[in-house]
Amino acid sequence: MLFFSSELLLPVELKKIVFRSPQIDTIGHFIGFFILAWLIHSLIKLTLVETLITLSFYGALSELGQYYLGFRNGEFSDFFADIAGISSFILLKLLYLAYKKTYIKQVNKKNSSTFTRPD
Repeated sequence: MLFFSSELLLPVELKKIVFRSPQIDTIGHFIGFFILAWLIHSLIKLTLVETLITLSFYGALSELGQYYLGFRNGEFSDFFADIAGISSFILLKLLYLAYKKTYIKQVNKKNSSTFTRPD
């Protein structure tokens, strides 16, 4: 992903700042696990708790595996970014569900007050 992003028509100075920054990796982990949580929950239909547990283990095992590879680094900051991405998706999903529930109640209340049953 970073390879294709670096091919964008950005000024050289901006490319040096963005693509040499270690935070770009952490941001990538956050965004990647946010999207992964969304896909797992939506496509495989795991519950939010199952999604959290499954992807937490996946993130931990991924970082542990990278720690033992000679050419990669397993980092706690990446694992915490993974957990933050998963948690952010779950939080947004719960807020959406609460909003949807409240909205449906309001619509049903409005419809029931305007509709009178014939006797």
